[in-house]
Amino acid sequence: MMTRVLTLILLFLCYILELSAQTTGNPTSTSYYQWPIEGGKAGEGTLYRPQDYIGNEHNFDKLIIGAKPGTNVVSPCDGVITHVTMRYYLSLNKSFSYSSWKGKFEDIIEQNKESMAKRMQDAKYLSYMYFIKSNDGRTIHISGLRTDTPFATGQKVKKGEVLGQVHYCYRKIPQPGICLTIDRGGKPDDPMAPFGLKTTFIPPVNQKPKAILTRAEAIADYRQMASSVKEIYPSLEDFMTEEEYDTFVEEEIAKIPENITLKEFAYLIMNFNRKVHDSHMWFDYGIPLDNDGTISPVMFARVNDKVRIIVTTDEYKAYTGREITHINGKHVDTLYMEIVPRTSMIYDVQVESVVEQELASPFTNHLYYKGDKDAFKAKKATLTFSDGEELTVPLMEFNQNTISQFDRKTMENWFVSQYMVYRKGNWETMKSNDSTACMRLYNFELMETEVDSMLVFLDLLEKKGYKNLIIDLRGNPGGNPDVEYKLVDALMDEPIKREGGYMKVNMQTIKSPTLNYPSGTVMFEDYKEIPGHKGFYKISDPDENTPSDTIKALYTGRVYVLINANSASASTDFAGIMKHNARGYVIGRETKTAYHTMNASKFAEIGLPNSHFKCHIPMVRIVSDEFVSDDFPYGRGVIPHLTIPFTYEEMTNNGEMIYNKALELIRDGIYLEEPEEVIEVVDEPNRVNISYIVIGILLVSLTLYFGLKKRK
Repeated sequence: MMTRVLTLILLFLCYILELSAQTTGNPTSTSYYQWPIEGGKAGEGTLYRPQDYIGNEHNFDKLIIGAKPGTNVVSPCDGVITHVTMRYYLSLNKSFSYSSWKGKFEDIIEQNKESMAKRMQDAKYLSYMYFIKSNDGRTIHISGLRTDTPFATGQKVKKGEVLGQVHYCYRKIPQPGICLTIDRGGKPDDPMAPFGLKTTFIPPVNQKPKAILTRAEAIADYRQMASSVKEIYPSLEDFMTEEEYDTFVEEEIAKIPENITLKEFAYLIMNFNRKVHDSHMWFDYGIPLDNDGTISPVMFARVNDKVRIIVTTDEYKAYTGREITHINGKHVDTLYMEIVPRTSMIYDVQVESVVEQELASPFTNHLYYKGDKDAFKAKKATLTFSDGEELTVPLMEFNQNTISQFDRKTMENWFVSQYMVYRKGNWETMKSNDSTACMRLYNFELMETEVDSMLVFLDLLEKKGYKNLIIDLRGNPGGNPDVEYKLVDALMDEPIKREGGYMKVNMQTIKSPTLNYPSGTVMFEDYKEIPGHKGFYKISDPDENTPSDTIKALYTGRVYVLINANSASASTDFAGIMKHNARGYVIGRETKTAYHTMNASKFAEIGLPNSHFKCHIPMVRIVSDEFVSDDFPYGRGVIPHLTIPFTYEEMTNNGEMIYNKALELIRDGIYLEEPEEVIEVVDEPNRVNISYIVIGILLVSLTLYFGLKKRK
């Protein structure tokens, strides 16, 4: 269901924003890339090509080029640096990377020799890796580089510009050299033809999954998924006890028939995901889960306990705003009870806003109609209005033409009220009036050049005397915590208020077969056991991610933070910091991610062998603030100072209700009261009491250090 809903959302967004993919074709003979080894001819120094074997490993998509150590490596094309990382290849298909290491290259290698040796790896093969987004739509990845002055993300490079020098790229290749791969749209692409070379690259062929699984195959996949979640996912206790989990798994397995279609098996997995739901956990089924291919010319939503028509095609325009009481003879309250268990799985613990939002989304009608499969077979549905009138509407084929028949402005308002659709980049600024500016952050994956521009913007606001700043995080899914805390630094000159904090993982060695970590990989070796508690822990350093003594706030005026049910991860943390520290007035709707606990930082990708489904499992439970009060209830997202409920008027006439409310508060001079005293710090069941942790540390004579900088 969610796969289809997300597909529909994307199609509507494409219609609303009139997006079109702008990519060029393959390079012509006159537009070949420059060979990445300075002064070399195309093909010179090639050690391995796609389809070659390195030892017993098959090389699928890598072009590996040897050269003398210290030889300059140049950009093959004009483009933009989108990612800079230190990379280490464990195998041709598995690697790990770090983006936070800074300093001279030799120092980084020296500092990591000991920890790499514990993993039976040689730090000599650590190297810089660049992602270069070329002007023709490709992304070029080059590893095996050494440099003391890496490029900043967002920085433009010219064809032939020096990126660094040749180092070593892979532990099974003793010669110095670089590794180059190319992708287009996230899919592997030919790394040879753009240089004018005769290619050996063979494009990947998607393996077609089975249409029907036997009971044994389905059970094997389900048990692998369930056991991997139990082993890896660190917050299962937020939903149920271990005994309850085992019982639930066996009850679900008992439902599997002798033969089950892939779609039916996907619905069974979805039921699991609804039981264990998390804003950082999701499943990829790789198949269409609904194929009715229809859309109603009358679209409606549940708002304030009523189902009302929001937008229609021109033929049914007179019915806009009418209240619906029955669909195909079934009362909407009955349908509501059937629909709620089938709503979104992408939210944390006890968050309430996401389900409310989904029922108010433009695709609620699909969920309602799903309660009556005969309606789809008949390709029509009968709506009964509050005054008793009935209307039977034929369902239309879902395509770009039928989408365009709906009123564009109303659809845009509908989306803005829930999803935010402006997106002209990662962020943008606007002037609201002479004393108020607005900064919209669509994610926290800003490149370094963008972060610099953001800080300049805040400094400029301060110098020009802007009294109010609106930071709009509606629809912001999160991203890089380093970016988040640079924004925090720019707004605060006092240490962040935190009550305790720790990180927890279930294991130090991965046993489950994963797609991104070999079985037996040792991780989290700096996490330690705490007597009387399951798992392994790192306790937070209260000075981490707080403004330093030498940094003062760039902007000191009033801050208003806008959030909604699609504000997640780092945007939740930012809003929580601003609220807890009385540094920002928070307006909107509860965030998707819980404030007290966030499962993020590292993730395991589990592939199920028979269905080919994939599961994205967060590995680290992050508790950044144990402060609990009526304003910060445990298990909930950030609750705004001022909650703006969904209304019919917002969804149809003005999708900017939250933004306009912020302007109204600013106009009326309404801001924060004096910070409240701590009401209580509650030790929730199955949560770790920090005092016990400290005692445990003393008992085992360990000093633990904690950092949040890897959190996503």
